[in-house]
Amino acid sequence: MATKKTTAKKETTKKATPKSKAGTADIKLLKGIPSTKRPPNNPDVPQATIDQLNEVLNAIKTILDDYAQHLRALDRRRLNGVGVRKLGFIERAYEIALENSEFLPHYLTIERFGEDIQYFMDFRSLVDLTAQIREKLWNITIQSSDIAYTDALEFYASVREAAKRRVDAAETIFNELSPFFRSHGRRMEDSVSVKRTASTAGK
Repeated sequence: MATKKTTAKKETTKKATPKSKAGTADIKLLKGIPSTKRPPNNPDVPQATIDQLNEVLNAIKTILDDYAQHLRALDRRRLNGVGVRKLGFIERAYEIALENSEFLPHYLTIERFGEDIQYFMDFRSLVDLTAQIREKLWNITIQSSDIAYTDALEFYASVREAAKRRVDAAETIFNELSPFFRSHGRRMEDSVSVKRTASTAGK
């Protein structure tokens, strides 16, 4: 029988091209960029509505300026904030005071006690409402910032590709934008290096 000769195939090893740290950082940051612009999940708020919101909120701020005192952080710490437990104490104390008003100090009437509680509860409700408004505004802000950042990344990716082709204008723009992708540690090292150089030069 004729025996077949088996020839061993030579394994070809490709040498990996070294990548610079800056280039690797760029690739990681640009990796998540979609090929086409993502449509927003919600419709854009019209500019007229944004102007209206600014007008209304500024009007509210102006109204409150006539009543709200300027409180420092120390002042706020000295005042009694009311959480769930203290709120329960206030409500229960008022209920008992309604039935035992003879124990109220002479300067505090049951009517004034009730008015003070209602005044506090009214503004507590307003704070809760503004917290809901702030959350909605922040959600829109986060979505809009993501879109704006993606736009900037897409522009940077286009400039980076043009810079690779040695386009003069693109190289200038790339050199200006690429420092934004350096790690914080690298920036700190550069800052320390500059300070050391300056101190050495001054001697």
